[in-house]
Amino acid sequence: MAQKTLRGWIFDVYPVAEGMCLWLIETSGTKYRLIDQFSPSFYIGGPTRALKKALTFISRFKIPLHVQATERIEFYSGQHIPVLQITTVNPLHFPKVVQWLITFEHQKKDSATTLSLYNSDLSLPQHYFFFKKIFPLSFCQITLKSKSEILKIDLQDSPWATDYAIPPLSIMKLRMEGQSINPKQRESGRLEITVEGRCHTLEGENEFDIVKQFDRNLQRYDPDLILSEWGDPYILPKLIEAAARFKMPLHLNREPGGKVQSKKERSYFSYGHIIHKAAARTLLGRWHIDRRNSFLYGHTGLEGIFEFARLSKIPVQQTARASTGTGITSMQMDLAFQDGILIPWRKRVPEAFKSAKQLLLIDKGGLTYAPKPAFHEAVGEIDFASMYPSIMAKYNISPETINCHCCPHNRVPEIGHHLCRKRAGLIPRFLQPFLKKRAAYKQLKKAETDPIKKKQYDQRQSALKWGLVTTFGYQGYKNARFGKIEAHEAITAYAREKLLQAKEIAEKEGFEMLHAIVDSLWLKRAQASESDYETLSQRISKECEIPISFKGIYQWLLFPPSKTNPKVGVPNRYFGLFRSGKTKLRGIEVRRSDTPAFIKAAQHAMLEILSNAKNCREYRSLLPKVKMCFEYYRDQLRTGQVPFFELAISKSLSKAPEEYQQANLTAIVAKELSGRGVHLSAGQRISYVITDMKATVKSDRARALGFIDGSWSYDLEKYESLLTEAYEVLLQKNGLEE
Repeated sequence: MAQKTLRGWIFDVYPVAEGMCLWLIETSGTKYRLIDQFSPSFYIGGPTRALKKALTFISRFKIPLHVQATERIEFYSGQHIPVLQITTVNPLHFPKVVQWLITFEHQKKDSATTLSLYNSDLSLPQHYFFFKKIFPLSFCQITLKSKSEILKIDLQDSPWATDYAIPPLSIMKLRMEGQSINPKQRESGRLEITVEGRCHTLEGENEFDIVKQFDRNLQRYDPDLILSEWGDPYILPKLIEAAARFKMPLHLNREPGGKVQSKKERSYFSYGHIIHKAAARTLLGRWHIDRRNSFLYGHTGLEGIFEFARLSKIPVQQTARASTGTGITSMQMDLAFQDGILIPWRKRVPEAFKSAKQLLLIDKGGLTYAPKPAFHEAVGEIDFASMYPSIMAKYNISPETINCHCCPHNRVPEIGHHLCRKRAGLIPRFLQPFLKKRAAYKQLKKAETDPIKKKQYDQRQSALKWGLVTTFGYQGYKNARFGKIEAHEAITAYAREKLLQAKEIAEKEGFEMLHAIVDSLWLKRAQASESDYETLSQRISKECEIPISFKGIYQWLLFPPSKTNPKVGVPNRYFGLFRSGKTKLRGIEVRRSDTPAFIKAAQHAMLEILSNAKNCREYRSLLPKVKMCFEYYRDQLRTGQVPFFELAISKSLSKAPEEYQQANLTAIVAKELSGRGVHLSAGQRISYVITDMKATVKSDRARALGFIDGSWSYDLEKYESLLTEAYEVLLQKNGLEE
C-alpha cells in the first residue's frame, strides 16, 4: 500500500501492548486511532555488584528487556557517570519493572550495594513526548506505514509559539441540577447535560433509565471533551457503578475495551495549608475535565490548561488535575532529558548545616514595608515583572550552580552564598523562554481589540504566571526534583536588595514610598505624571537589571487598619481606583474565598458607588449613598429575604471530622455531614449557614448548606455583624465617615 499522510493535532496518547496509542484530530475534524511502536528506557547506577544483583532479580520475571552499558550526565556535578540503560520492549511492562527494582532495593540490608534509579518515574506519555520531541495538541504531519501504524511524525509546531490553533472540539457539559456545591454534601438532584448550547435533564424512574439515556447521548454526540462539575468524585463514579451493577454498556472511552482510569483521592500539606485532591476519573481517546477538581481551570480556563499541557508535555486530562509544580517540573525534566542529564528517582541532596546565627541572617524571605492606615490621592504603583524568576534567570540561580566549587568570589548579597559563572543552570535555561513567552502574551493582549482573543491571551499568560510563581516556590520545597533551599535563599536575598535599591532610586527622584511588599511599590510625588512614573520605571529597570513596570496612577487608594490595632496597616490589604477606571482590591471581604455571596454582593455594590469618586472630597460626599446601600442590604437580612445559598460560608477542613477537639463551626458541620454518611477528608471544603452562634446545643449553631431546610433560620445578629464589617472597612476610621 502507498504511504498515507495525515495532518492534524495530537489529541491523546496512552500505552497499549503494541506501543503507544495516539489519537489525532485531522484538519477536517476526523479522529484517527493510531499506533506508534515505542520502547521506553530508564537507567540504574551503583556499584557493579549491586547492578549484577538487580539484573539477576528482574531476569526472573521473564519480561523482554534490552540492557546496555552507557554514560549519562549526573545533574549536580555535571560529570558523565556509567549507568545501565534498561529498555522494556512492551511499554506496559515499564512501571512493573521499575516497581520490582524499588521493592528489591527496599528489601536489601546491605547499604554498600545501594542502587540509584534515573528517569524511572516519568509517566509513559511523558517518556513518549520527551523522546519523540512532540507534545499534546501539537500540530504534526504523520506518515503511516499501514492503515493505523505510524512510520514517522514530523512536528510542524513549537511549544513556544503564541499563535497556535487548537483543534475544533465537541464538548458535553455535565452537572447535577440545583446548587453548585458538592453533590455528596446535599440532597441528590437530576443529571443535566448540555450539548451544542442546549441543556436537558435526564428523566427516569431509576438509575437504569438514567445510565441508558446518558450512554445514548454519548454515542449520539461522541464528544471530544466531557466538561463536568463534580464529575471526578460523584457523577462518573455513580454512572460507572450503576452501569456495572446492571451489566450495561457505558461508552465513556473511545478505546475499545478500555477501562476508565482512576486515581485515589489524597490530602497533602503544601505552603502551610492542607490541600485535598479528589479522586480522578480520566478517559482513553476522550477527555474528561472536572471544573471543580482543576486548579488551572479555576484560574485560567481551558486555554490555560491547553497552554500548560503543550509546554509540560503532560496529557491534557492529567494537566488539568496536576499542580502547577508538577507541570513546571515536567518542563525542567524535558530539558534535562534532551541534554542527556539523568533525572533522579528521588532527591537525595540534604540541606547544608547552618548555625542559628546563619539562619537568622539567611532565612528572611521577601521584604515588606507595612503601610500606615490612610487615604491617599494620586498614588503610583510599580511592580517588578516576574521578579523571582527574572532574578533566577539573570543571576544563574539553580540547584547545581549554588555554592559551586569553582566560583567562590561570585557572592550573593548579604547571605554569603555564591553562584557559578562557568556552567549555565538548568532552571535559568528553562526560565528564559518561559519569561519571554509570558511577556509576548501580555503584549499581544494589550494590542488586541478582539475581546475573545484578548481573553485567550490573558488566560494563557495567567497559566504561565502561576508556573513562574511555582518555579520559585519549588526551590524551597524539600522534595522538589530540581530544588535546593540554598537557591531559594539566594533568590530572596537578591529580591530584598532589588526592592531596597528601587526604594532608594525613587526617593532620590523625590518620591515618597507609602508601601512596599516583595516586588511592588506604592509611591507618591506631588504633580507626578504618568510620564514621570514611566521614566522612573525605566531607570529602576536599568540600575536593578530586573524589569519593572508602571501599573498606573490611582485616583485614590485606601489602606485599612488592622482589626487588632487601628494604628497599624496590613500588608497586601488595600483597595483603590486607577485613573483608567479600573479598581484594584486586595485582602478585603469581596476578595476572600470564605465570604458569603450576599456580603460580597453588598460590598461590591458599595464599591461601585465609590468608584465614581475622583478624590477624597468626592469619596466623602458619596458616603451617605454608601450608607443607604448598606442599610438596603441590612434590611434584606432583617426581613428574612436572603436565601441560605447566598449566606453560605465555605471553609476547608484542617483535619478529618473525628479529629476536631474544639466545637468550632467548621467542626460542627463536618460532624453533621459525617453523621449523614458523607465521607470527608482533610483539605476538603464544606459550606454551611450560621443558624445560632449562641445556641446552647452546639450542633444548632450551624448547619450544612446542602441539607438545611425551612425549619431553620439564619443568625441575623452574626450576619449583620459581617455586613457591618464589610461596610466599615470602606470608611477607613480616619475621619472619612460622617
